[in-house]
Amino acid sequence: MNRRLLGARARRPQDPRLLRGAGAFIDDLHIPNVVHMAVWRSPLAHAEVRNVDLRAALALDGVVDAFDIHAFGAQPPTFPVLIGDPSLKACPQYPLALDRVRYVGEGVAVVLAESPAIAHDALQLVDVALEPLHPVASVDAATAPDAPLLHNDANGNRCAEWPLRLGDPESAFAQADMVVSERLQMQRYTGVPIETRGVVAQADPVSGELVIWVSGQWPHTTRTLAAQLLGIPQDAIRVVVPDVGGGFGVKEEFYPEDLLVPFAARRVRHPVKWIETRREHFSSTVHAREQTHEIQLAFRRDGTILGLRDRIVTDMGAYVRALGFVNPSLAAASVPGPYRIENLQIDSVAVVTNKSPVSPYRGAGQPESTFARERLLDIAAERLGMDPAEIRRRNLLPPEVLPLDTGIRSVDGPVRFDSGNFPLALDTALRAIDYSQLRQLQSGGTRRTGVGLAVYAQITGTGPFEGADVRVDTDGRVTVATGAVELGQGLSTAIAQVVGDTLGIGLDRVRVVAGDTARIPHGIGTFASRAAVMAGNAAAQAASGVRARALEFAAHHFEVAPHDLEWQNGTVSVRGAPDRCLSLADLARELAPGAGHRPMGMAASLEARSYFESEDPPFAYGVHAVVAEVDLETGTVELKRYVVVSDSGRLINPTIAEGQICGGVAQGLGGALCEHLVYDAEGQLLSSSLLDYALPIASDMPPIEMVHLEIPTPLNPLGVKGLGEGGAVGAHAAVANAVADALRSAGIVVRETPLSPGRVGAHLV
Repeated sequence: MNRRLLGARARRPQDPRLLRGAGAFIDDLHIPNVVHMAVWRSPLAHAEVRNVDLRAALALDGVVDAFDIHAFGAQPPTFPVLIGDPSLKACPQYPLALDRVRYVGEGVAVVLAESPAIAHDALQLVDVALEPLHPVASVDAATAPDAPLLHNDANGNRCAEWPLRLGDPESAFAQADMVVSERLQMQRYTGVPIETRGVVAQADPVSGELVIWVSGQWPHTTRTLAAQLLGIPQDAIRVVVPDVGGGFGVKEEFYPEDLLVPFAARRVRHPVKWIETRREHFSSTVHAREQTHEIQLAFRRDGTILGLRDRIVTDMGAYVRALGFVNPSLAAASVPGPYRIENLQIDSVAVVTNKSPVSPYRGAGQPESTFARERLLDIAAERLGMDPAEIRRRNLLPPEVLPLDTGIRSVDGPVRFDSGNFPLALDTALRAIDYSQLRQLQSGGTRRTGVGLAVYAQITGTGPFEGADVRVDTDGRVTVATGAVELGQGLSTAIAQVVGDTLGIGLDRVRVVAGDTARIPHGIGTFASRAAVMAGNAAAQAASGVRARALEFAAHHFEVAPHDLEWQNGTVSVRGAPDRCLSLADLARELAPGAGHRPMGMAASLEARSYFESEDPPFAYGVHAVVAEVDLETGTVELKRYVVVSDSGRLINPTIAEGQICGGVAQGLGGALCEHLVYDAEGQLLSSSLLDYALPIASDMPPIEMVHLEIPTPLNPLGVKGLGEGGAVGAHAAVANAVADALRSAGIVVRETPLSPGRVGAHLV
């Protein structure tokens, strides 16, 4: 078999279609007789719902229906928490507000109309009587002694508290020559996909099957939850994910609209469509990142870390969503990072407030903890009189101790560093950016240059499984179905490379179908840097199953032993007799039902289905090195150079990998420099449009210089580790450290982000 696709910089076959504007996104679905849904959302952060009057809205021409929570019956469903903790208190959300609204943007009523314009006009006629209650729009306000209780079970508005302890931290801190402590904060921000969320649902008029199209990341989970909450069998629902204009984790949740649209379609016996507005996106799509670390490191005089303490407080927003607990759990587990820290105590608190709920966004808690740890290491280096690179080098875990089980576990799995070389990654980054020369060139003036480093380790490839079905058609083309989802990140190309490589055929002969529950019965989805690890290995296993069946049949057909066969370019031939051969198309025809050429007991068709199962996630890691220039007169920041050294195991396609890293860096530097979801004391979102919420633009992105270490993991046959989130995990901390280094000579200590011109300038006056 010719190895030619794994590791190749293959072009993505879907790109020409997308670049021509021929993509099929959720709003491109035009179904006859569709009605359009709009949601009446609370303008108050905290209020009692006294009455909902829909009569005027129902009387408007073109309105088909309108309803509130009472349409669900006497006991309306609540959304389940899929990943939690024994300490987690019940803070559930209903599809629409029941007795109280708890954040601006929470849905209270729904209008269905013949057009989006009529639906939004009808919202103006919905009369909702809200009795204002005192809002708590910050952790401090929510935990004050006289704060109103947002949920009965969450005492003091603390919805979860849990400790993590290793070794003897008390002794470590008692023996320390120096203890460095800081209170470090990351602001609230979120993913902003170019395509907002959307849902379309229709009951198939022939089969009665409820078909749900959703711009999302986990169709099988959407099917499971929709069936559970609608009270119908899973096999009565099909979920399809069309082209997706970016997911970033924020499309991973199960949202109220994911239930409201199919519920409404069954209620009015019409197809129903809902497309999120950008304002709705900012107010009601999940938020992330808002976290405070009161963190301490205990040191010897030589910079050796003896112990770590951290008290983490996470603002969870108004409800604990299906995956909301992932953020604080991963943050706590990743605070120590890839450093030798044997004594640690981490106490985490999750607090509910009158803001939009939180859930995973690219990195899910790991950018937060990486920022806290890496920022504190720079502060500690200055106080110890050490170079920031040296303090890291002295404490990084050496390669000879790997694999290493740290004894730490998050809801995503154990922290076991399976493979790699952390010091090599650091030294490679330092050489690539000319670190020693940069340190000598730093000078004064109104434009100050700073160098920032960040070392991170990231859990990837979380289980428990993912599936793939590989089928050879009678024309020799191969169709692959997977439970993972193509979000624009290149998964379909990577899967095609894996299958094509296994079968010895080109990408033009492999078609990948993803995001359709009718194609494969079980799946998990695309998130947590898992698709290449889980779906990639499932596809490799399934393709190997196809090859094994083909070889078994060929041995029977040619009356030779299997070891007398060879596989070249998708063709099986007898060794030494190349004219005695069967192509994949020949094999598919010979094995088709009714062909009559199969040996007794061999199944018809040339196909195989495989589920790759693993509860042992591999860890990717990397080092970001940044050069930033800060204008002390204007507070503006310009990134001059950016180096990423990354080890994501074996790379299936380096071009796709680099695109993923660049995208993550863009979101990380956006968080470090400009993105901020700002709430006032009344719980009003002040940055609810692209006029108010600053995003990085192309000119903010420096060229990214990349080095790939490619140390394979032993935890899966392909040797791959996930990489989709690494850019975001490292970038926020590295950029913040570079700006802090530039401001250090001005006596400014960076303790929070974003480092926007206004905020930087405020420190300088």
